[in-house]
Amino acid sequence: MQAAGGDLGQLALDEKLVDGLKTHYELEQMLVERGALDEDEHTFRQIELRGYLTQMGLHQLPMDSRPQVAVVVAQGEITDGDQPPGTVGGESTSFLLRQAREDENVKAVLLRVDSPGGGVFPSEQIRREVELIQAAGKPVVVSMGNVAASGGYWISMNADKIYADESTITGSIGIFGLWMTAPRVLDKLGINTDGVGTTPLAGAFDPTRPLDPNVGIVIQSVINKGYADFIGKVAEARESTPEQIDVHARGRVWSGAQAKERGLVDELGGLQAALAEAAKLAKLEEGKYGVSYVEKPLSPFEKFVVDMGGQARLQGLVRLLAPTPLLLDRETLARVEGELRWLESKGRTPYRAVAHCLCAY
Repeated sequence: MQAAGGDLGQLALDEKLVDGLKTHYELEQMLVERGALDEDEHTFRQIELRGYLTQMGLHQLPMDSRPQVAVVVAQGEITDGDQPPGTVGGESTSFLLRQAREDENVKAVLLRVDSPGGGVFPSEQIRREVELIQAAGKPVVVSMGNVAASGGYWISMNADKIYADESTITGSIGIFGLWMTAPRVLDKLGINTDGVGTTPLAGAFDPTRPLDPNVGIVIQSVINKGYADFIGKVAEARESTPEQIDVHARGRVWSGAQAKERGLVDELGGLQAALAEAAKLAKLEEGKYGVSYVEKPLSPFEKFVVDMGGQARLQGLVRLLAPTPLLLDRETLARVEGELRWLESKGRTPYRAVAHCLCAY
């Protein structure tokens, strides 16, 4: 592990456990070369059942033929895989960025980041997609919300311009690992475990045992590698050096104003300022471009719920079955009105399908 510099992927390659190390994009290009090219989608010909069913259920809206600035929202904790709105998924958010990259009508991308961070791997997946958008000749501007720290900064650092509010919480350039054991607590409870293993590290991650020093070395090697990657990538993106970035890193948290003084963000401003900058970088004239939100397609059930709201007969049925204000006491009615106001506030762009149960009434 130490000889490989804490790089688990390189270690697996050296030990011939894997045939190669490729990003999602590189694997996709290999499949294009070995399979059948889909020129329209810039990938290999493919279809999956969920995508087919979703496509069959879509109602096409009139398309804005003007050049577009695409907005992708990365809000919430960054986790692996395909995640619902309200969290950031390595696969799902990368898919949205890929959509913007492959859409010929999109000329620039604005990534709206409001995230305290999360996993290293999903953050790196998203950062790579930002690089691929730039390689396709489309500028990327990041607009930081309340928080864009740790993994939230990781996915932001390669943007052509980074905008933050003065009070945005950002930075936190660092990485940590945590492993908890509780052997003495179990001893007090009279709980004992035992077992046999075939290697020195077999069962080393058993929380009922004290942490093996060799396991600590393994974990620390991975942490050191991750931190070196983080400050190295920030240095490259911000045209600095790892040593200079390290001065402002080590997990330190900064306000947006402090981050600008330290060269971690470019400008202070909100979403509208970032949109204007994205259009400027793409050389789009004011009033001659549109702004479109790239969002995860609705599932068939979500589509049904949304469509239901537009059908007069179903609306009448809901009004008939729903409790009327006359049947509710004043206190309950006030709570219902509060809930409805909350729902109304969720109707602002970017639009989302929201199901809210008023079960307490």
